[in-house]
Amino acid sequence: MSLIAILTDFGERDFYVAAMKAVIKNICPSAEIIDITHQVRKWSILDAAYILSCCYDDFPKGTVFLVVVDPGVGTKRLPIAIKSRNYYWVAPDNGVAFTAAQRDGILETRIIENEKLFWRKKSFTFHGRDIFAPTAAHLACGFDFEQIGNVLKNPVLVKEHGAKILENGLVGYVVHIDDFGNVALSITDKQLSEVGIRYGDTVVVEIREKKFNIPFVQSFGKVRKESPLLLVNSCGKLEIAINQGNAAEVFSLSLGDKVKILKKG
Repeated sequence: MSLIAILTDFGERDFYVAAMKAVIKNICPSAEIIDITHQVRKWSILDAAYILSCCYDDFPKGTVFLVVVDPGVGTKRLPIAIKSRNYYWVAPDNGVAFTAAQRDGILETRIIENEKLFWRKKSFTFHGRDIFAPTAAHLACGFDFEQIGNVLKNPVLVKEHGAKILENGLVGYVVHIDDFGNVALSITDKQLSEVGIRYGDTVVVEIREKKFNIPFVQSFGKVRKESPLLLVNSCGKLEIAINQGNAAEVFSLSLGDKVKILKKG
């Protein structure tokens, strides 16, 4: 049984996700479907890429990732399929699947051109149903990857927010805010070690020129309820959190905001 994992920004109010699943089941009835999430920030390729990068390698080999965060639907952007060492990826050519696929080791990227793959309906605004879902279904049921279309040599890449090392710390950017309001930054655990920040340290967090002294600990319960903390999350990124509270609201943080992490003293 093949597995298709779906990630979108469609939400759950409308028929979009159900229609994609129905198409998959029409084409490949044996396919098992897992929803990663449909609550990606609307039109946020960066948010989707982060979420996908955090969890793709938890899936079994051979999984087909169906990724539809597609602000360019109906334009000249291409529909693509990627074959990596362990997985397949079906997505628009806007970089949304490329970061995770690249980490797995991309073998080949092809333009979805073979109209035998397309669903019987065709629209300018719902390629998730009409192109991406049927392609994922065909791949899950053994369709030859080389028959999808021509090779794409220069796919679009996501411009990721990195982290910059300073003399006394780091500067990073907000790359994801989860449903609890925990704020993930573009700073890795390795980079924290490089600047000498260790568990148990109290760190200066600077947000829009305001400074906060926040402990760097291993988990939420290491501080009192409603107290702020820094931790390394399950994706290996530094996270600003509040024990049983919403850090994004308290610190007024949004995707892309700059945050400095400075050694105290």
